[in-house]
Amino acid sequence: MLKKEEILKQLDVFEFHVKQYNNEFRKKNILPKNHDWRPYRWCSRDIVFALLAVHHERFRNCLEVDVCLMANPPQYPENSGARVAMGFLLSEAYKCGTSMEIVFTKNVGRVPAYIYDLACEMGIKLKHVLEGHITPFEARQMYMELVGFSKEAQEKVMRMSVDGVLSPERACFLVMGGIWSVPEAESVILGSKNPESILLSLAVPEDRHLYLRDVLSARGAILGGALDRKILKKELIKDGQIVESEDEETELEISFDGENYAKVYRAQEGCSIPWTGDAELFLAPGELMVVLVRARSSAEIRESFQIDLESLSKTINKYKAIDPNTRVFYLVPHDFEEVPEKERAEIKQKVNGLSALVMTSPESVTGLDKEAMRRIETGRMVRHE
Repeated sequence: MLKKEEILKQLDVFEFHVKQYNNEFRKKNILPKNHDWRPYRWCSRDIVFALLAVHHERFRNCLEVDVCLMANPPQYPENSGARVAMGFLLSEAYKCGTSMEIVFTKNVGRVPAYIYDLACEMGIKLKHVLEGHITPFEARQMYMELVGFSKEAQEKVMRMSVDGVLSPERACFLVMGGIWSVPEAESVILGSKNPESILLSLAVPEDRHLYLRDVLSARGAILGGALDRKILKKELIKDGQIVESEDEETELEISFDGENYAKVYRAQEGCSIPWTGDAELFLAPGELMVVLVRARSSAEIRESFQIDLESLSKTINKYKAIDPNTRVFYLVPHDFEEVPEKERAEIKQKVNGLSALVMTSPESVTGLDKEAMRRIETGRMVRHE
């Protein structure tokens, strides 16, 4: 913990940067460059997690930090302030095009204690704590841990890094920047034959076949992400009305089975199972749910259903062997409703015959494709390697 005098000193430095920023940029209505000092305040309502002042030090090609104050509010998980601060610092280092090295100035001194504690919690050894800098290798390790990729996804990303097709920090930045959620990114990484093309936005619309290939792959990840968000939303009773909580989410473990292209959910607390037409379906704490994701149009559903049925049977056998009480679902977009009624009934009957249920999302293939294109185009504006 910092002494009171040290905290006050950094607050004075932060105030100086705020005044300088206002005079040089805000009053002139211009934006700063990466190499200009920029102050940031990270808050949630009335709680301040971190105060930071950073710039890109061009000669050393690192991110330099002149103010780094963090709080650890007791109502939030341990090291919340350090997680917020490091998530920003690492993302800013990548955005600015640095080597990913982070250097703390004399105003900060050593690597802050909260950041050191966070590294210890992650099992990462920082070798230059007293010198006040984090090496590029250490930064990449912390970035991967902060994002929260599964072991399988981390291994796949590292293999792509060794092959020279995708850097770990690019994959992390796309998640931290909000382009993909962690489960969506894992669906791309583990479920696509060409994840680097999607995550690097390599294909352009003019390369029609390659571009459509990436859109089709991204479409499935986005459909699975829509289900994630629906299940994670927690509904609360307020003044006799059902409202969605902005801050709280259902406690849920989400993983991805790349072999069967299926989402795997394990509930930490009870939650409703959506989109089945049965409002009474409920996932109990500790119960396992596996959802085969098939982002297909009505024509594609009709053409590929027999293959999907075989995949569904294989998935059921795999997970029922692990837990006989596993719930299994077959997720399709709203386009399923365009399948002729007789065929639709047959599909549901065959799925039910395997002790599974059809789950129909309100998302359409057209909407999924538009969102996939938007994300690929957004990724094109991110730093390229």
